[in-house]
Amino acid sequence: MTLSAIEKALNDPTLSEQERSNIQFVLKFRALPFAERSNYTVEGFRPSRMGMANLGELNTGEGPNYTADSIPDREDDILDIIAKGDRVWATWLIRGTHGGALYGIPATGNKVEVLEVGQWRIQDDLIAEAWFFVDELALVRQLGVWPEPVTAEKEN
Repeated sequence: MTLSAIEKALNDPTLSEQERSNIQFVLKFRALPFAERSNYTVEGFRPSRMGMANLGELNTGEGPNYTADSIPDREDDILDIIAKGDRVWATWLIRGTHGGALYGIPATGNKVEVLEVGQWRIQDDLIAEAWFFVDELALVRQLGVWPEPVTAEKEN
């Protein structure tokens, strides 16, 4: 039997009880709908960096950048999660179908599979800081809005 990344992290004997608790808190937080997450953050919380920040800068259109409809069947597979002191870091694979507007890119119906990493700082049992980074180049290539690189193999 192989352990999942979450099981491995939670079973790490070097973790303090607080670090283990912080991992569990972040997992609970990530499982919540976006509308409920503010109950678990410090007042005025805003992530220091959103995962698709570059796409956000490029989108000059009206309306939201990312909603539950952007990838309605989104599933995140946590590949690794670690904790040290008041911080938790994780890497996960986002999988789903581009079913709604995503930073100005109309729905394509394409399947996507991209990496994202995140970091959270826990303060008084609340999320005080967060930072995210998505492989946006892989995402736009999978959506068909950025060409794949031309290689010698493809030219032949």
